[in-house]
Amino acid sequence: MTNFELGLATQAYVKQTFGEAQIGVNYYVTIDSGKYVIVWDREEPVPTDEQLEAAFVRWNWDAVRTQRDILLAATDFYALSDVTMSADMATYREALRDLPASTANSEDVVWPTKP
Repeated sequence: MTNFELGLATQAYVKQTFGEAQIGVNYYVTIDSGKYVIVWDREEPVPTDEQLEAAFVRWNWDAVRTQRDILLAATDFYALSDVTMSADMATYREALRDLPASTANSEDVVWPTKP
C-alpha cells in the first residue's frame, strides 16, 4: 500500500470500528527506514494488514455508492409523473442503480455516460 492508501485504510478502519469521532486520535502514518508504517498509540491492538485491506475495500465501495447516489439524485426529476423520461435516460438511471452489483472491483467502475 502507498502512504496515501495506508492512511485512508487506517482512517477507514478506525471509523468503521470505533466511530467517526475517533478518526485521527492516537495514531498516524509515517515513514520508517523507507517503509510506511502506522504509529498506533491506542489501547486497541494495531489493525492487521487484512483488517486494513477489508476497511479500504469497504471505504472504496462506500465512495462508489455515494457517487452513484449523487448522480441518481441529479436526474430524479426525470422520474416525476409529469415528465417524460427518454429511453436513454431510463437506461442511464438503470445502469447507475445496477452499481455496485454490476462491477467486481470498486476501483474498476465504469460510470455510464449521461445522455
